Formats: sequence, structure tokens, C-alpha cells
Amino acid sequence: MSLLNDGSLPKKKRINSLDMTRGLIVFLSVFLSSLPAGVYEFAQHAEWYGVTFIDFIFPGFLTVFGVSLAIAYQNRVRWKRQFKVAFKLILFGLVFNMVMAWSIDFSTLRFTGVLQMYSVIGIVGAVIIYYIKSPVKLTILGILVMGIYSVLFLVIGGACEGGVIEPFCNPSWTIDKVVFGESHTYAQGTRGFDPEGIPIIFGALGNIIFGLAAGRLLIQSNQTSFNPKLILHGISLILLAFLLSSILPFGKKMWAPSFSLLTAGVTSLVLAFFHTFFDRNPVSHIGKVVSEKITWFLVAFGRNSFLIYFGKYVLISLLLNIGIQKNGQLTSLYQTIYGWIEQTSFHPPLTYAFLMVGFWTFVALILNKYKVYVKV
Repeated sequence: MSLLNDGSLPKKKRINSLDMTRGLIVFLSVFLSSLPAGVYEFAQHAEWYGVTFIDFIFPGFLTVFGVSLAIAYQNRVRWKRQFKVAFKLILFGLVFNMVMAWSIDFSTLRFTGVLQMYSVIGIVGAVIIYYIKSPVKLTILGILVMGIYSVLFLVIGGACEGGVIEPFCNPSWTIDKVVFGESHTYAQGTRGFDPEGIPIIFGALGNIIFGLAAGRLLIQSNQTSFNPKLILHGISLILLAFLLSSILPFGKKMWAPSFSLLTAGVTSLVLAFFHTFFDRNPVSHIGKVVSEKITWFLVAFGRNSFLIYFGKYVLISLLLNIGIQKNGQLTSLYQTIYGWIEQTSFHPPLTYAFLMVGFWTFVALILNKYKVYVKV
């Protein structure tokens, strides 16, 4: 990890729509993850099949990651840097797992995780963009990968009760336990699946590939012109998602192919929206002022996405595990803060969420003002 002050580096033209899409995802992730469990259904991950609002966050991140890879490596792939980043992500991922578990027990340390997924997917994405530049070919490749993954789903699901993949009848239940050992998997194997395990990589790979295609379409538009192809790309993926969902329902736990198509399509449309209305100059003065304010706000979150996205989880873990003495009892910082909010607020869940959003907004805006960005 490094702290970069862009004021000391040669300035490069950035694509605001990419930073804004990433920033919107980070902003929503802060808000949704700060809502207490069980209060709002849209802020809780689907139990197995189905999709909720918060289910779009991580797949959206991966899709945007694919877009950024396509832009960063449009001329050449910097292999040394990519492998260096991959190594750091794995290391940070293991440390992150310790912080979240609040334990340094290596016998139960979880080996997989979000950062580890980024590491593997980043290498695969770099290999793909090295050989394939055409957005059409990239989209076809993504659909082919989803087709193979669909066959895997149907074959394995056919052996399960009811003919569909379930928590204790899925490829992760078999593969991840064998490769990592049950004590090193998600929840020590007690849940029967790993949301960032080896089989799930196939579903996540779809988001990366479709993101690569979206990135190439963004490059071809010269970054400033209206891009109907990017809009068509997003709509087509969504239509395919709903078509496939009639056979394989949406589901994040095993990253179903229909889920990958849906989240990649929605993210592509959000990118297309920001590209259409914010990468180009607004017609009116009022439109320009509003555009600059929205851009400034979302870009602040987008350019420090790594810090804020993972920092919020670290902060949550600290608040839950660090306690203070109160009336002779040890009370966590979270309980202390939330208890105070319950006594002073009309709606404590939203108040607490807005408090967290306000904190991270302050961090994002201050760091962006001084052009300080946390990079891997």
C-alpha cells in the first residue's frame, strides 16, 4: 500500500465517469453496510437465490475493475506491476481476514476473501486484455465463460435434491474444502460454501470480462462523445441475464451466471449514464455547476475506493471489538455509540448509517482536496 500525492506527479487525463461509477459504488457500500442487520431487506444479502440492492456492490466493483484494466493496459500490460499488486492483495487479504475475525489464529485463518479474489481476477484480466482488444470478442468470450459455468451449475445441480445447487450441495462445498482445508474456508466450512472460493471465480470472471469490453467501448468513444454502444452493451447483458434466470435463478452466494450478467449489465449502464452526462460539457451554466459538484463528490470517493471500501469494514470491526467500561460492564464502542443514538434520534438505524456516511465523506473530501490517494 502506498500514499500518493498526485500533486507531485505528472498529471494524466482521467475519465471522470469511471471514477464516478466507482465512487457511487463505494458511497452506497458505506451506507448499506452501516445499516444494522435485519432492519431493511434491501441492505441484506439474499439468503441464497434472489438478489437485493447490496448484492450489486462487489460485482459492480469487479466490473469497474475490468473497465480500469482495459484503460490502464490499452497500450501494454505492465506485468511486473500487476504481479506485484497481486502479491500485495493476497497479503493484505490475509491481514484483513485476521482483523475481521479479530483473531491471529493461523489454524483457522481464512485463506480466501475479496482481496484474494481481486488478486487472481486481476492477473486473468491482464492476460485476456493482452490478447483480446475487440469489445465484441471480449463480450463473446464473457458469454462463452458464462455458458461453461451454466453447464457446471446444471450438472452439479442435477445431483442435488430438487435439481438445483443448494448450500450443502455445490462445487465450493467439495473443491474449497479439499484445496484449503475446512478450517481455512468461509466460516470454517460450517456454511457449506465460500462466496470468494475457487468455483466462484468463474462467475466473477464474467464481470471482469464484460468490464473489459465496456472499457474498450469507452476508449473507442474518445472519452467525450455519446456512446450508444456502451448503452447497448449494458442492456444486452441485462436481457441475457433475465433470459438465463428462467433456467438458473439469480444468486450471489455461488455467483450464478445470470447474476454475473445482471450486475455487469447494470454497472455498464451506470457507467454509460455518467459518461453521457458528465464526461461531456453541459449546455447551460447551471448544468455545468451541478455537474462539477456531483463529479467532485463522487470522484472523491472513487479515487480512494480501496481505502474507504475496506476501511469501513476495519472500522466496524474496531467498533465491535474494542470496549470501554460503563457502569461496571465492558461495552463495545458500537454499543456505546448506538445506545447514545437510540436516546437522541427518531430513527436510530438511519441516523447511525448517516453518521458513518458523514465520517467517510469527510475523509474522502479532505484526502481528495490535498490529492492524497491510497493505492495498492
